[in-house]
Amino acid sequence: MYERYSYGKPQRTFSTGLPIGVMLFAFVVIGGYLVIGSAIVNDSNQTVAVVLPTPVASLSK
Repeated sequence: MYERYSYGKPQRTFSTGLPIGVMLFAFVVIGGYLVIGSAIVNDSNQTVAVVLPTPVASLSK
């Protein structure tokens, strides 16, 4: 039925430009957020503390 009314027009094709552009824009925004956020949070006065759980005595009789 499509060929009957096409009158020599080319078939429509889906363009992938918009979805790829949106995906690349999202990557740039997320990357910028992570870089700027890490620059703001990165304070030289902060120290890292590792806290290990204390072993619990076994309850054997």
